Amino acid sequence: MELSCPVGGQQVEGNLNMCLAIYIASDKLLPLIEWKEEHPGFNTRSLSKYDRGVKKQFTLPFIIYAGSCQGCSCGFLKEFLIEIKDLEMAQADYNLLAEYLREHQKMGSNVEIYSCWEGDQEAQPEFIEQLTLEEVCDPQFQFKEKAYYKIMRS
Repeated sequence: MELSCPVGGQQVEGNLNMCLAIYIASDKLLPLIEWKEEHPGFNTRSLSKYDRGVKKQFTLPFIIYAGSCQGCSCGFLKEFLIEIKDLEMAQADYNLLAEYLREHQKMGSNVEIYSCWEGDQEAQPEFIEQLTLEEVCDPQFQFKEKAYYKIMRS
């Protein structure tokens, strides 16, 4: 299986490029945002069969996958970006994610996030952190690998 990651992803097992995966969990249903190739940006989708192992990372029942302007979650990877335009697009994805979560929290929802490389959905988190949405929007912030985040209300 060959996966192509537009930003490089993580090289594993020879030619296989793996993408970053960001998952959001809530105690209430999360709205889905369709990926539009003609207007790429933050998007969400239901879990596929492949993603279902990530459920063990969460205490909340409703879980979705979060994508970026790249389609996959790799657009949230700032460390590989050199061009200002690319960094601005990545920051826009973080800002849109925070706004999406803020709207959801306004309805009284609790939110958790798990970030990992594809294939690590069931891996034990190496980082467990609490974040505010302001921290998510900070240009210095980037999701870590194998990290669980509880999103705190501001």
